[in-house]
Amino acid sequence: MKDIIFRLLDFINNHKTKDTNYFIALALLKDVQKIANMNISVLAESCYTSPAAITRFCKKIGYASFQEFKDIAKKDSIENSIDEYIEQGLQVNEVAKVLHKQFYQKMVEWLHTMETGMNVSDIREILEVIHDAEKVSFFGTQLSQAMAQDFQYRLVKYGKFVHAFSDIQEQMEDIAELDDQSVAIITSPSGRFIEGNVELMRLIQKSKAKTIIITHNDEIPFIEKADIVYRLHGKTYDRTGFSSERFGLMYFYDFAIAFYQKLYPGDKS
Repeated sequence: MKDIIFRLLDFINNHKTKDTNYFIALALLKDVQKIANMNISVLAESCYTSPAAITRFCKKIGYASFQEFKDIAKKDSIENSIDEYIEQGLQVNEVAKVLHKQFYQKMVEWLHTMETGMNVSDIREILEVIHDAEKVSFFGTQLSQAMAQDFQYRLVKYGKFVHAFSDIQEQMEDIAELDDQSVAIITSPSGRFIEGNVELMRLIQKSKAKTIIITHNDEIPFIEKADIVYRLHGKTYDRTGFSSERFGLMYFYDFAIAFYQKLYPGDKS
């Protein structure tokens, strides 16, 4: 469900006109917990459009069909289990103190895991590949791609431009410009982006670009075909829905840009 919500929000936030697709996305967001059991005809009628338009919209945001869209919604659930950590009957201020302590302890635990698990030689190899490539493109969605765009911004200051489009369709179009002198970096901590975008992954492979996958998940498709796999460390999800992946990925990118600066100090603009 998290993947679906972010794709819908990304569409709403980046769509320039309030057309039929905009109102389909809005209707789905307003009733997101019912997506798994939605009827395509009822949804189409509520949006004053046709079932065919609903199908086209689903394809536009990266799903093969409305049925696949629903199936993914059934598999996932909105993380809403913070209460598991909170003793019943506590006052609001006491709840806040318990949550603060839990979150702090988890961040310390994750940071320790990242420090001990970081493979500096692998990161150096990735940075050398990025520096030497004629074209570098990042692929991902949601927070992963937002972090890639922050990395993109910081790389520019050191004389290296890379591509990192937010929109999945623009990412698909970007693949057409990849060749055997290019690098494709797919960031998918949980593996959902790769599992949900098989056609995009096939096109990247077909391009002959060097492929780098950054993930927590060792069991995702295409991982054995990547040229470089960088494994993040720590649990992808905690029962609270407080995810370690954002910290693992942020730690990776912050270290990577600092290391890039030391490796290539003469490239700074």
